[in-house]
Amino acid sequence: MAKNCFRYFGFTSFEQVDQLTLAEYEIMMEALELRMLDESLHEHRQAFLNFAVKAEKKAGKGKTKPVYKRFRQFFDLDKELRKIKNRRKPSRFAGITKLSDREE
Repeated sequence: MAKNCFRYFGFTSFEQVDQLTLAEYEIMMEALELRMLDESLHEHRQAFLNFAVKAEKKAGKGKTKPVYKRFRQFFDLDKELRKIKNRRKPSRFAGITKLSDREE
């Protein structure tokens, strides 16, 4: 337990380790495993994208051309931003803000 605390969590003294409960340690270890899984997902996604960006399609006899001629065809940042903005739910304080704006 102490080795993991020093290695993964930046603990610098045994006193810090002693103050940690078993439940807290287990939560921290699970969070670490999830973070490592996220990193692995990122690495695998990057490897897939490196492959996908080189994709080609047939363009006649024995010829090929890139599937994506421009980066925007491969990844449209504006489209992804719009998706995120449209997905957000209004704050529970949105009504209060509107009321206070009217009163001013």
